Amino acid sequence: MAASGYVIPVNPHELASRVPTHDPWYDEENTFEDEDDDEEEDGFSEVDEEEMAALVATIDYESQIAPFLDRIPEREADLIYLYFIQHKRQADIATIFGVTQAAISYRLDRGIKRIKFLLDIPQVTEDDLRADLPEVFPDSMDIDILVGMWKTTCQSEVASQLRLTQGRVRHRFFKAVRVLQEASEQNERLKPYSQIFSKISSKRFNILREVKLPQWSNRGGDECL
Repeated sequence: MAASGYVIPVNPHELASRVPTHDPWYDEENTFEDEDDDEEEDGFSEVDEEEMAALVATIDYESQIAPFLDRIPEREADLIYLYFIQHKRQADIATIFGVTQAAISYRLDRGIKRIKFLLDIPQVTEDDLRADLPEVFPDSMDIDILVGMWKTTCQSEVASQLRLTQGRVRHRFFKAVRVLQEASEQNERLKPYSQIFSKISSKRFNILREVKLPQWSNRGGDECL
């Protein structure tokens, strides 16, 4: 390294420490932990592969787990199917997608936790929400915000979709959760909805959110499956 006409010696170990040695596909995916501007943590609970395997073994996969695959990132749905249903090894799946086993393990872990969250909340459809929520919320904006949060659990994404500020979405969402909770005390039919949004508002932000990164493109496709 030249400076002012002379050479400055550099310790090779110090130089090596400046260069990232981790798999960028795996490490950058950790940006999933990034929260919305001022949101709480994403609320993932501890779930391991053995627990997921037990779920697959003890309940009807086709009727109780498969329907959730459409609600999680497509890549994670593929990994869950390959690993738990096709019983492929992580190393083999990594070869299929052209990534490291660490990346596959990380994505599997995320997919498992999303599925566990979906299994833990009452099962409703968007049609159910749009049919029943007007009974409590005369303003369609509140309904759109609640439906958006049910789909994505991400305030910033809902704000973008509805062309609102994140602060407005946050304020109206929490207010709607309180209103819905009070209404459910008078109407049993509304309790499942209250339970869903109470869970989302209680440290479950971003649990269904996917951060899309450029390096994920061209990492395996339909032909792999």
